[in-house]
Amino acid sequence: MLSLGQMPLANSLVSREKLDIVEEVFPLELVFCPTCTLVQITETVSPEELFGEYLYFSSFSNTMLEHAENLADHLIETRALNSESLVVEIGSNDGYLLQYFVARGVPVLGIEPAANIVQFAEQKGVRSLCGFFGAELAQRLKEQGQRADVIIANNVLAHVADLNGFVEGLEALINNGGLIVVEVPYLVDLIDHCEFDTIYHEHLCYFSVTSLQRLLRRHGLELISVEKIATHGGSLRLFVMREHQTKSDETVT
Repeated sequence: MLSLGQMPLANSLVSREKLDIVEEVFPLELVFCPTCTLVQITETVSPEELFGEYLYFSSFSNTMLEHAENLADHLIETRALNSESLVVEIGSNDGYLLQYFVARGVPVLGIEPAANIVQFAEQKGVRSLCGFFGAELAQRLKEQGQRADVIIANNVLAHVADLNGFVEGLEALINNGGLIVVEVPYLVDLIDHCEFDTIYHEHLCYFSVTSLQRLLRRHGLELISVEKIATHGGSLRLFVMREHQTKSDETVT
């Protein structure tokens, strides 16, 4: 669909001492699959290189903090979360979202691969696990008796190389009757508004509702509701449960 040529990694900011060193570059090309309708880039850079030490702290943005607090309040009220519940966030960054559940007495677990950020989350009282989420980690948590009443995965799915393993992990970790909330930038907005600047190597995939439904159903999950939200140039907020637990509403059908 689009080639942006050879590009360095977007968030690998160069210090003054390294200005004379030639940066490593990778092809940045966007392609479309006519079978599953997924749009993705062709080059997968090692997740350890991208996220092992991360420079972006979600708490730097007041807009994101307000967005997070509103979501936490909504889920606590609508899901009747309390001290017996468990909320898991994947890609929990510096605890910017889970801190609002902690403040209201709801147990949490953040899963975050960047070791330099996890320590900031724990300082906020956000119990955190440093690692990459997938089917193996989800199974290990399940065997330890940790099952989530709510799983939140905001702006993380587009970063995942093993989409099937990630979604398989969601299905394994969620309780029966539990809710999975996923936010992803919306492919239609990218195209309609020519948002080429949101295409970079951290964003492996660019989602439509069609491609997401096909991915979820492959692993026994169902999209039950979808909201259009303004973050990141236009995003989707997806509400997902196990298949056959409730009917999808008019936003999906």
